[in-house]
Amino acid sequence: MRQLGGLLILVIVVAVFAGLLWLNSRPAPAVVVVVPTEPAATEDRNAWQDILRQGFGSNSTPLPTVAIPTGEFRPPTLEVVAEGPSSPLSPDEIAGEQGPTEAPRDPGATPTRPAPTPVPLATDVPVTAQVVTRSPASWQPPPLIPPLSRDPYGRDHYWFSRPIDSTGINSGIDYYTYGSDGGEEFGLRVHHGIDMPNPIGEPVRAAGSGTVVWAADGLRVEGGVFENSPSYGNVVVIEHDFGYRGQKLWTVYAHLSAVLVVPDQFVERGDVIGLVGNTGRVSGPHVHFEVRLGQMRYASTYNPILWIAPYVGSGVIAGRVTDERGRMVDRANITIRNWATGLVERTTTTYIFQGTAYDVNPDPIWQENFAVADVPVGRYEVIANIYGTRYSKIVDVLEGTTSFVELMPASPATAQPVVAQAGN
Repeated sequence: MRQLGGLLILVIVVAVFAGLLWLNSRPAPAVVVVVPTEPAATEDRNAWQDILRQGFGSNSTPLPTVAIPTGEFRPPTLEVVAEGPSSPLSPDEIAGEQGPTEAPRDPGATPTRPAPTPVPLATDVPVTAQVVTRSPASWQPPPLIPPLSRDPYGRDHYWFSRPIDSTGINSGIDYYTYGSDGGEEFGLRVHHGIDMPNPIGEPVRAAGSGTVVWAADGLRVEGGVFENSPSYGNVVVIEHDFGYRGQKLWTVYAHLSAVLVVPDQFVERGDVIGLVGNTGRVSGPHVHFEVRLGQMRYASTYNPILWIAPYVGSGVIAGRVTDERGRMVDRANITIRNWATGLVERTTTTYIFQGTAYDVNPDPIWQENFAVADVPVGRYEVIANIYGTRYSKIVDVLEGTTSFVELMPASPATAQPVVAQAGN
């Protein structure tokens, strides 16, 4: 039995071994590589090459074209529409004039038109124009065109243009304004005009049309002297062919290096009448400019700031500073402060009245004792120092108009007598 059992085990082992050999003798199955499916190609039915090949759009409506003008450009003109009748202000509402009035003329006098070649006044010093390069900070806008009066009550009278072009300095110096003496630092005589410092040879132009009534040295001339003073140097005086409220107007141009007009010559606004110089009693080359009203006298000057047109985008602040009794305060310090920025825009002082026959004059309408020119449009605080006390008011500046402000201390209360009642 043992031999039979051993034989059976041997047979089983041999069978298993034979099965393994049969399995290993079979060929290996082929390897299949899986490839991703590619999308089917689609036909582009609107290829741009085919569209162009077939001439698509050749029969479409063409785009409109604009004809290019070849002639000379001429700006369009508007039809002038006549305005209907307006309602003028009543005499009670009007305190001045809306425009200059024609000055009365002597029927027997005929103005002499400009000579073809004016003969300049001979001077001891040859005139040489100076070329001065100005910094951008000194640039100033152009002035408005006179005559100008935008005040609804006709109180403004900006009849004159500036005697110096905008390429030069055509505003007055701040430290020596009309009615001031330049302060303690300078101690000059009270100023009856404004000074525009410019290099020698800068053209000086007529501020308005009229007849030249003086064109010579202020002192050395046959037949009279101008103001009997050498201070003015070479002077031109124009009597204008328009006036104000029935009174004549004159403008004075002093310290010229050369005079380019002659007496009785008629000039238009803007005509060159002379060249900036330093003749007379001066500290440097400039033109001294005055406005005289009513009479051609030293005592008949008025502040030119209220007569020459302001700059574009600017106006004028004028005012009156008085004490509690209404008397004008001399030499009061005035500060113009920009309300939006808080910065000081300008400073000046009130007029000095010396109580003589040669005093400066407040404007016939405004009755001011200070004026500040060319203040940019905006809101400002006007501050005055009256005997050590600060007073201020807010004022709005409009283009081409005068904004007026009055500053004065509050009047002290008057003591009332105490009346005893019956029975006490």
